[in-house]
Amino acid sequence: MSLSNYTCHCKRTFTAQNHFSQHQRSCSHTKKRLTSAISSFKEFIGRRKKARISPGLVGGDGSPSDMSDVVTAHLSSNDANRSAATHHCDAQDVSLAQRRTRRQNRQLPLRFRDVLPQAPPTVPMEVRNEPPESIGSVITSDERPALPLRTIFRTRPNIFGLVRQYCSSVPPSHDPEESVALADLSLIPGSHSPTEEPCALAALSSDSQRYHPYPNRSSFQLGDWYWNQGVQKSQGDFTSLLDILSDETFKSADVTSTHWKKINCQLGANEYDNDDVDEWEDEDAGWKKSSISIDVPFSRTSDTPGPQSYQATNLYHRSLVAVIREKLANARDNKLFHYEPYQLCWKPPHLDGEVPIYGDMYTSPAFLEAHSQLQDLPGEPGCDLPRVVVGLMFWSDATQLTTFGNAKLWPTYMYFANESKYRRCKPSCNLSNHVAYFETLPESFKDFAGRSSDGATHCRRELFQAQWNVLLDDEFIEAYTHGIVIHCCDGIIRRFYPRVFTYSADYPEKVLIATVRNLGGCPCPRCLIPKDRIQNMGRPQDRKQRETLERSAQSREHLVSTARKLIYEKNYAVGSAPVENILKAQSWVPTLNAFIDRLGTMGFNIFHALVVDLLHEFEIGVWKMLFTHLLRILSAQDKGLIDRLDKRYRQIPTFGAATIWKFSANASEMTHMAARNFEDLLQCSIPVFDGLLPEPHNRIVLELLFTMAHWHGLAKARMHSDLTLEIMDEVTSTLGRQFRQFKNTVCAAYQTRELPREAEAHAKRLVKKAGKESTGQKGKGSSSIAARGQNVQRTKVFNFQTYKFHALGDYVSTIRRYGTSDSYSTEPGELEHRSPKARYRRTDRRSFVKQLTRIERRQTRIRRIRDRIIHRPHVEISELATRPEAHHHIGLTQKYHTHIGSYLRSLQGDSAIIVSLIMLRRENFNILSQNFVPKLKSHLLRRVNMSKDSINEHDTNTIIIKDDRMYRHNIARINYTTYDVRRSQDVINPRTSHCNVMVLRPYTDIQDEGHRYMYAKVIGIYHVNVIFIGNGMIDYTPLRMEFLWVRWYEPIDQHSTWETSTLDRLTFPPLAHENSFDFLDPADVLRGCHIIPRFSSHKKHVDGLGVSASAGDKDDWNEYFVNRFVDRDMLMRFHFGLGVGHVYSHRCNAQAMHQRDDSAVQRRVEESDDEDSQSRDENESMQDDEDDDDVQMMDPADQWYGSSQELLVEQFEAMYESELELDYEN
Repeated sequence: MSLSNYTCHCKRTFTAQNHFSQHQRSCSHTKKRLTSAISSFKEFIGRRKKARISPGLVGGDGSPSDMSDVVTAHLSSNDANRSAATHHCDAQDVSLAQRRTRRQNRQLPLRFRDVLPQAPPTVPMEVRNEPPESIGSVITSDERPALPLRTIFRTRPNIFGLVRQYCSSVPPSHDPEESVALADLSLIPGSHSPTEEPCALAALSSDSQRYHPYPNRSSFQLGDWYWNQGVQKSQGDFTSLLDILSDETFKSADVTSTHWKKINCQLGANEYDNDDVDEWEDEDAGWKKSSISIDVPFSRTSDTPGPQSYQATNLYHRSLVAVIREKLANARDNKLFHYEPYQLCWKPPHLDGEVPIYGDMYTSPAFLEAHSQLQDLPGEPGCDLPRVVVGLMFWSDATQLTTFGNAKLWPTYMYFANESKYRRCKPSCNLSNHVAYFETLPESFKDFAGRSSDGATHCRRELFQAQWNVLLDDEFIEAYTHGIVIHCCDGIIRRFYPRVFTYSADYPEKVLIATVRNLGGCPCPRCLIPKDRIQNMGRPQDRKQRETLERSAQSREHLVSTARKLIYEKNYAVGSAPVENILKAQSWVPTLNAFIDRLGTMGFNIFHALVVDLLHEFEIGVWKMLFTHLLRILSAQDKGLIDRLDKRYRQIPTFGAATIWKFSANASEMTHMAARNFEDLLQCSIPVFDGLLPEPHNRIVLELLFTMAHWHGLAKARMHSDLTLEIMDEVTSTLGRQFRQFKNTVCAAYQTRELPREAEAHAKRLVKKAGKESTGQKGKGSSSIAARGQNVQRTKVFNFQTYKFHALGDYVSTIRRYGTSDSYSTEPGELEHRSPKARYRRTDRRSFVKQLTRIERRQTRIRRIRDRIIHRPHVEISELATRPEAHHHIGLTQKYHTHIGSYLRSLQGDSAIIVSLIMLRRENFNILSQNFVPKLKSHLLRRVNMSKDSINEHDTNTIIIKDDRMYRHNIARINYTTYDVRRSQDVINPRTSHCNVMVLRPYTDIQDEGHRYMYAKVIGIYHVNVIFIGNGMIDYTPLRMEFLWVRWYEPIDQHSTWETSTLDRLTFPPLAHENSFDFLDPADVLRGCHIIPRFSSHKKHVDGLGVSASAGDKDDWNEYFVNRFVDRDMLMRFHFGLGVGHVYSHRCNAQAMHQRDDSAVQRRVEESDDEDSQSRDENESMQDDEDDDDVQMMDPADQWYGSSQELLVEQFEAMYESELELDYEN
């Protein structure tokens, strides 16, 4: 028996088709050939469209460019000849499909609506020196009076309807979006490290120059492995070491002769070193050491009244200007650095107008305003260089360096707003710049100043502001005013002006920065709303007062200067009555503010820069406060309810790789919980609290939890529009109203007391306080105090008049000005804390701050050497586990096969295989529902020939399943485009809780039931090899067809809307129901979904014994909830039509969608020939009549079934059919 051989373009030969297909997925020769063919084809499509639209864009001979010139080189000789013959043949000899003209405004079939992500529309390089009309449009200021510049350059919209709008009449000279590939937009986890290629410039220098201060490549590789690949070496690090040692260029002699200590000293050298330091060829921002002194005031009642200078500490810091120069000299980051901001607009087909999009900082109104103001200013004398805004974003937060011990660090990080937030949030991108390690007052300060609490607090504020005075030095002020001239990596000389946009910190640090009293009468660092009015959050008067009562540097200046004269000239105590009378009303403190003093005269407002903080203010702030009081209410109602709550949380199924984690055994204890754990508690809280309290308290609590989860999802969204911000504004008002209702109705009905853990913590505080007050009294006295405190559970009332609750009203206005909250959240700063904690392990724990500065320089300089000699792709996931352009991925293995007949016999009588007899009173006939095999063949037949007629038994006989085998797979990976135009992935595993999927409901059912999605539990993942012998068959070659065996959910009652504040409820139909089980094309799956049992409805089978083993119904619950708050993408799918990346929802209304889909499923978009308009109209009219007839014969329930299209080139072939057949396989 002869075997068929499969030969690849790389000359490798295979005897098995599955091995050949698997090889083609990773073959570089095939990928290059395929990419070249697709690029040429796309280039031809663009030229052909230009020829149709603009007659002037023609070839040199006056005729449009011929397609054969473009694609013939990528085809075999036979294919090229056949293509040329087809192109020139008479129209009568061509099939109707080839003569058919292209239809305009035709919606693609449903299976093509999973549109791949795209970066915002780019400006082609070849037109940047041409007039802007050739690529975009120029709008005068009369048409858009809100923008300060006279002219605006706009790009054309991309496939999602996104448009870039520049505050200039010419295209940008540097377009970072050109470097954005699909892998950059993918959130799919990678399986390999990025591929590295040698840099061409590195080959022009010797080893001593390329690897300086390392003498050779071998020593550099070992040094890089040691310093930049983790402190605690893993198995992967060991493998990397083996790769270095086994490399053919590695020489052990080079390593043994290397002076490692000297090299480490050179790499860690800084400006504060007394020894001569080698100057680096490229820009390098080393560390400095500055002495910090403050004036300590002593009151008139002390022995020596008056201010005295105190040498507080040494500050390790870096020059902000030097950091900017170092950043702009980094060629690797330069590709994605935005020199010019732009406004991102959205113009989808289902909206009447254009709406602004809020996302990255460089697209925010604040950045655009700073850019416009800079361009309007008079330039420097004799300088006509382009002026660019460098956006600075600061983070600072103290952190504990060890789990046990008291080693602390107070780092300050600086990020650049010109870079994408998606890269800033990844520590692996190394975009965080450590600019200072702040110091606190030493213990010896108490000996100098005494134990006055007011004086010590005042000196801590003075020390913090003094350190910022050092950072905001004269060099930075000069750059802020006159700019910095830098020769950029693209060869253009520009003048850069630094601008500070945001400062992210938690509340204790916010009040330090704003010089506001901590938890004072006016606790907000942005406005003067008193504490007793915080409860009005969300009301109209509260919105107005946030604007009218804004904090002002001008009004503060007079009050603070008067108070400081009393303290430093008249020797009044800091906490004396005269000082308090001046400052207490507005919660100011008598401390000079470095930001106001240094940058205030140039228009900078520090109070606006103190942006909201979702992590501290909501997740471990307002939500933690509410959750704790709900536990108190449950304990007051019945102490056993706490155990029921913990049990329900333990039964919550996990979701995603790290979206919903498994809850701890006792969630109510809230021990060792981070912010993400509290986020999970909120997202799954509705099914847990459902039914625990009596009505109407149960309804009020569930509505409050629904609104909390809704607000949190909107506040954490990575992309907003004016439409979603209007929704968030309404939800904020609803949230304030429901909090007030909760306090007045639910809280007033229960006598709540401290939880046991709260009473225990209170007792420990009493012991600590007693120990301080009575020094020497230990043991028995302290133990008795602790025992009394632990036995007493104090009464606790619900108090939401806090700054964190007040801050919820500022989120909408902050997003409108600075972009989405993830851009300036404290979460990136918390993640960056891992870096100094890891470096601390390399120190000797003594004088570790200085050692941290040296280690930071070593790691940075080694990375810079690596970038200079090796080209590393900017994307961190260049090799993906599955290709992001594929809709789904199911393995190629045929190892786990099952004979269908044997499988059915083993499950004889199982309801999932053969549904019971259904008695239907229809003309006294009993109808037996379809069983497993006929239903499977009917499903496959619809996908093979896209049949529109009803399927009968004779039709299913044209489907032959080879060897009567189906092949089982453990997982299926579903790729999807998110609302913010990124690529993400859900893993479906029938053996775990990650087994639920969602699909679009047929549009004919939406109007009747109101549900836009259908939900199913995946029982099995299979593929079969199908041979089709019906009309249109080509040969007997088997076709691999994948399918999911699913068990459908059905909705309960009416559709749950946002107004009802309830989740969608589902249930499983009876196993005997005809449509309980079905087969689903993986290409029809939108994504995975999170289905949570409705615990208050109890289980169907109390004894734990089900009916169907294959269906696994023994664990069924009577009802389920659809968790629409599981992640931000799921939330936006329920805001139908508002997700930018959800192209399937961009329709005017459901009826229009249905009408377009009927015709789109039957036809594919084809390229039109240069025929006259009369023949084109006739062909369109004739085809419309044919399509209308087909629509009437089509079953609406079957229209969303489609063939699985995994390959991107197959999608191109389906969407761009023409008379030439491109050989995509070869």
